[in-house]
Amino acid sequence: MMLNLKRHLSHTSSADTLKPTPPSTVLIVGGGPSGLILGIILLQNGIPVRIIEKNALPRLGQRGAGIMPRTLELFTYIGIIDEVLKLAIPIPPARMYKLPGGAEPIHDFDMAPPVRATPSTPFLAPLMLGQDRLEKLFHAKLAEFGVSVELGTELASFSQTADHVDVKLLRRGMDPEAEGVLEDSTYEWMIGTDGARGVVRKQLGLTFLGERAVENFVVGDICADGLSQKHWHMWGDAGSTFLRGTETPKLFNFVVTGPNINHKELFADQDTLRRCFYENTGKRPDVKFGDIPWISCYTPNIRMVDKFGKGRVFIAGDAAHVHSPTGGQGMNTGVQDSFNLGWKLALIIKKLAPVSLIESFNEERLPVIAEMLSQTTQMMKQSSGEDDCLSPGPWKTSGSLFQLGVNYRWSPIVLDERKRMEEEIEAEEDDYLKDYEFGDNEEDEKVDSYGLGSDGRLRAGDRAPDATGLVDRSTKSSTKAHRLFHDIFSTSHHTVLVFPELADCKSVLHALTLYPKSLIRSVVVVRRGRPFPTHCALADTLIEDRGGHAHEAYVSSNVCGVVVVRPDGMVGAIVQGPEWMHRYFRGIFASGGRR
Repeated sequence: MMLNLKRHLSHTSSADTLKPTPPSTVLIVGGGPSGLILGIILLQNGIPVRIIEKNALPRLGQRGAGIMPRTLELFTYIGIIDEVLKLAIPIPPARMYKLPGGAEPIHDFDMAPPVRATPSTPFLAPLMLGQDRLEKLFHAKLAEFGVSVELGTELASFSQTADHVDVKLLRRGMDPEAEGVLEDSTYEWMIGTDGARGVVRKQLGLTFLGERAVENFVVGDICADGLSQKHWHMWGDAGSTFLRGTETPKLFNFVVTGPNINHKELFADQDTLRRCFYENTGKRPDVKFGDIPWISCYTPNIRMVDKFGKGRVFIAGDAAHVHSPTGGQGMNTGVQDSFNLGWKLALIIKKLAPVSLIESFNEERLPVIAEMLSQTTQMMKQSSGEDDCLSPGPWKTSGSLFQLGVNYRWSPIVLDERKRMEEEIEAEEDDYLKDYEFGDNEEDEKVDSYGLGSDGRLRAGDRAPDATGLVDRSTKSSTKAHRLFHDIFSTSHHTVLVFPELADCKSVLHALTLYPKSLIRSVVVVRRGRPFPTHCALADTLIEDRGGHAHEAYVSSNVCGVVVVRPDGMVGAIVQGPEWMHRYFRGIFASGGRR
């Protein structure tokens, strides 16, 4: 395809070139989950986008079907969680079978044991939903903004200056064999979410270092009669053949792996693949294998970039990191890439933040990606039997694979005055704390990007907890029930939670008037039955914490009473009053963001 594209470029005259007007502000190259979600976030921030996808037809199948709890939380932010919950199914319990025979269960276990939700964590179990169905929900959300993905349109080349990106696109439309038409376009920014084989990273010249795994995988979907869809069926050593029930009747997602499997032959001939299933599952006469809607054959690469972009061109999702499919981290990690990048890029485009803010995308996400590659590689060894100390078993619910512990505590743009104050109390104001500055971290503090060693105390850079049992008291007649994720937090503004028992509410709210109201939403939170301070008229929302859950989640240490939540649902700052709050916003907004 690349040779044909180069030949097409060399023989295309200026008469064959289109110039669309008016151009969008951001070009997103790649119509997978990372690109679609980034588009939604930018549109929610009022930024025009254009999304192109090289493939002429939508994706099929269950690829990237595992939706982790943190991703479910973020789906709440973009307004699709109700639709996802209607379609998705729980991860089915695993069942391993004895061979030969293949029908006698020898081991049952829950891949993700059910855990009851809490007020601060509404989702504590992953769900499964095919990527084809999930992407339809993204498309529907984009359509609310009048945006659709342009299929059959690929990036041919680009160049950039200090203030824009010039691109050449080849538009083939729905006919992948068509010669196509070249189009010249100009954008302020371009983001590549075009996958591991995408052209944006390659043309940008970013490194993609790592290794190639030993194990080969054949993955896809297959229709089958005679198997319960209520299980994740496994046969062979360490479960080398998997068939997982899906949300579609009689459709199973499959994985076939192992050293004695001719993966290329299975990929090339569906009859051979069906025979492989028949033989590898014990030649059971009660199970019939049918249509195979999609199939893929590959050897996983374990690679990541050392930075996400240059100038005005950045990448996210699989374009920036690839790994083993075990653990279901891929799509979920791409979602967090887009959430981290989207709000920062929106502020920069609006000239409300310096261009340098985008460097924090590198600083915050790269350690997370490195840890994700480490965890998924270990799981691949576990599932393949390469590591003798490991065997197939339940996913751990410690916050690692579920991504609830992913954090940016080391980030130069987060600020934690409470940590400083607690350390001063514990150390009795030792001299080494006197030089604490914004963004500084102790030299011996270890980056723990997945929160594996967290002590449970909320810190700046952590995921912002949810809270239920909140009642809106903004007017005398209002009694509407709220929760933070559904009603308070947003992708388009910072949220400042003010707890009057621990903060000078008047001074904090007055300080916030120095910033444009579109950037920040102020929320005053009091305990059940407590009166609101008389000077709360400056707040956007008044909340009575009837269940005490917001206080428990955010101010249980009784040290600092102001918590700033970023548009990506992460705690940007925990502070005592206006001075340190201004320090935080000076690190985010251009000229401090003040009017």
